[in-house]
Formats: sequence, C-alpha cells, structure tokens
Amino acid sequence: MWTNLAKTGDRLKTLIVEMFVGEMSQRDIAMALAKALGQFVLSKSSVSALTATLSQEYEASRARDLSGYDVAYLFIDMVYKPLRRWGSKTGVLCVWGLCIDGRKVLLSLATTNGESYESCLEVLRDLIKRGLQTPVTITTDGAPGLCKVVDAMWPRSLRIRWWFHNPMRALRQS
Repeated sequence: MWTNLAKTGDRLKTLIVEMFVGEMSQRDIAMALAKALGQFVLSKSSVSALTATLSQEYEASRARDLSGYDVAYLFIDMVYKPLRRWGSKTGVLCVWGLCIDGRKVLLSLATTNGESYESCLEVLRDLIKRGLQTPVTITTDGAPGLCKVVDAMWPRSLRIRWWFHNPMRALRQS
C-alpha cells in the first residue's frame, strides 16, 4: 500500500486531518491506521509532515488579505471544543462570510476566552485590518459582549440573531 506521504491519497489525508483535529497524537494516528488497515501505512514522521502542513495552511489563512471578498452577510458564532488533555473546554470564535456571488468563505477561526467584549474585539479588529469591508448583515447569537463589539465595529450593518440552535452546522450544510 502507501509507504510515504507523497503516495498518500486524498481520502487518507482527509482522515488523518480529521483525527488530528480530533486531538489524536501523531503516534496514535499512525497506530490507528496500521490497526484499521492491517498493515503499517504511514510513519509517525509522515503524519507529522502532514500535520505541519495543516498548521502552516491555518497560519496562512489567518494572515490572508480579505479585501478581495465582497462579503454581504457575516455569520459569527462561538463553538466550545473540549480539550481532552486538560478536561476543560476552549472557545473557538468562527467567522463565515457569504459573498454577493454566493461563495461561502471561512474568514476566521480564533481561540478566545469566550464571547466577552475584549475577546471578540481583537478578532473583529483583525478582520478589518486584513481588509474586510462592512457587510450588509451580521448574524450572531445574543452574547452581550459579541453584540456590543459588532454594533461598535459595524454600526451601519444590520445585526440579526440566529434562528437555528446550531447555526454553524446549518450554514455549512446550506
């Protein structure tokens, strides 16, 4: 089968990324693949190379210029992800845009201490600094800190409250 990362198919790469994002260690991923497929498929160093690429792509997306996206509708929500090592949860502020041409664009994923004014202010300032223009509407939940920041940063935008219990899933599936 495959012996190195260069020969790995797209489906296997996707599986490795999902396991890594699900907080499996690189060694656990290599062992799980070997057990599931009945043979050694990838070394820990190959998994490490793939996860390093994933980290580089994430950092590049956090620094990319957003001025080329004509975002009409902005969607902001906090998702809490459990950290298995520490037994606690951390917040990930997710910002999606829907462009006037219908494209959905993930604009930001940022870990924060919650939906406080200060945490959200930092994330939204970064979006503006990277060139995000004023959207027509901004959809959020009712978190007071987030609502206050949105109203301060984009006073001309219409802020809408989520209608779905799990809004980010509804957006991804549409």
